[in-house]
Amino acid sequence: MPKVVTFTVKIENDKRNLMRDFCDKTGIKIQKFLANAIEHEVKREMMKDELIEDIEAISVFENDKNKIVYKEKDVKKYLGL
Repeated sequence: MPKVVTFTVKIENDKRNLMRDFCDKTGIKIQKFLANAIEHEVKREMMKDELIEDIEAISVFENDKNKIVYKEKDVKKYLGL
C-alpha cells in the first residue's frame, strides 16, 4: 500500500461543500475523491500539452483544393486551449 501523507489546502467554502455533499451522496471517501481528482487533472494537463504539439505539427500543412486545413489558433480556440 502506498505511503499516505497529510497536507492542508485552503479552498473556497462553497467548493468544499460541493465536494463534501457529492462524496456523501455517492459514498466516496473524500480522500479517494481528491486522489482521483488530482490524478485526473495531471493526466488531462499532460494530454493537453501533447494535443498542442499535435496541433502545431498538423498546422504546417498548406491548403489546397483537396484538403481541409485549420489554422492553429482556430483549433486551440475551439478546444479552449
